[in-house]
Amino acid sequence: MKTLWTAAIVAAALAVPAAVQAHTALRSSNPASGSVLTQSPPVLTLTFLEPASLTSLTLVTAAGERQLPFKPAGKALVFNAPQPGFVRGRNEVRWRALSRDGHVVEGSIIIVLRAPKP
Repeated sequence: MKTLWTAAIVAAALAVPAAVQAHTALRSSNPASGSVLTQSPPVLTLTFLEPASLTSLTLVTAAGERQLPFKPAGKALVFNAPQPGFVRGRNEVRWRALSRDGHVVEGSIIIVLRAPKP
């Protein structure tokens, strides 16, 4: 009986770290990070590996920073930011989210906007 009890405790202890480390990550963005565009897209889409709660989406350019509105407001796999308003040059979009286990995850994507070729 003692061996069975010990095995149950060990199994439970090993299961906890797997659940604790269930942080999500960004699967993709559209446009993709590293894209070079000639005009700002009508929508920026972020797709996560598992449902997350996006808490912040900030556009950083040479002119400064501004918050981008996004939908949905709750947990989801996909979030859309309509009319992100990228400007000529480097556009960094910094995101922050809460993963399923409540941990904060964050990252950024870079989009370059250049003038169209004549």
